[in-house]
Amino acid sequence: MTTFLHDGGTAEVVVGMDAITNRVTLERLQHFEGKYPTFQPKVFWNTYKGLFHPKLSLFDYVDGRQTLIVGSGNLTPGGFRTNFEGYTVVNTEPGEAIDLASLDAFMVRHASSIRSIDDAALHEAAKNIIKVSKKQAPVPPPLAEIPAALPDDQAIGRALVAQVPAAGERWQQLHLNKAVIEEFFRVTDPKTQRIFLTPVKADGTREDEQVRQVVFSNSNKNYKIEISQGKGLAYPGTPPVIVFFERQLRTFDYMLVMPDDVGYAELIDLSTAYPAVGKGMPRVIVDAASLQVAWPAAPLLSQAAVAEQDAL
Repeated sequence: MTTFLHDGGTAEVVVGMDAITNRVTLERLQHFEGKYPTFQPKVFWNTYKGLFHPKLSLFDYVDGRQTLIVGSGNLTPGGFRTNFEGYTVVNTEPGEAIDLASLDAFMVRHASSIRSIDDAALHEAAKNIIKVSKKQAPVPPPLAEIPAALPDDQAIGRALVAQVPAAGERWQQLHLNKAVIEEFFRVTDPKTQRIFLTPVKADGTREDEQVRQVVFSNSNKNYKIEISQGKGLAYPGTPPVIVFFERQLRTFDYMLVMPDDVGYAELIDLSTAYPAVGKGMPRVIVDAASLQVAWPAAPLLSQAAVAEQDAL
């Protein structure tokens, strides 16, 4: 999409804020709005009981052709990758026209509810995902001077920095407490909610996305998430550190950093500099700017790690 906008294409987008659209998503849309004058994202301020739930895309070509796509899929990992979805695609030739009278009437009828993304919209979207523990300190101590904004090639989001417990010989089944599962991973119903994990290598390249279930362990009353990085390796003498970077709701890039790897010392310091989330080994939630300050060369913040977002 960025190529399309760079070449002068015009895009208008209207998204709802009823359920899973989060603040990070709207901030990302704002980022592209500022970068490309022809990109016009809007939000639908819903005053009704039902969700704003249309999935409709209309494409107009310079030669007069049109393509209309109407389907069941949301703009989510499930909608794009794993669910069974259905779509209708209507193509026209130059000179033909799709009857959009109903859509036009809807836009006119709800014009007052279709608004620009502003601070009020960001605040409203944040309610969809944020759940703060009352025990967590509201303001963590500063590590260093935080930059006012990240460069264009870096993402905006939260990160979990966690020391990895030994957990016997199966330490790649990452043990985490309930607070981390709910506050960072946004999983409140492990039976129905899945998380989407993309391992990132030290050079910033991304591996295939993995769908993972959060499993509750009756033996130690912790939750477990299977990770692929580190498989076949013995648990080292000092705890490895794992970093998850949130890209959208329940969708994360992650890196496992071993004691001899670049960035390990910085991450160990970061994992103890902020208030821990829940009980157990140090686990902290920070923003992208704080991660960048602590580890400027973090591959999770590199262009390679966020290329998928820029392509949307």
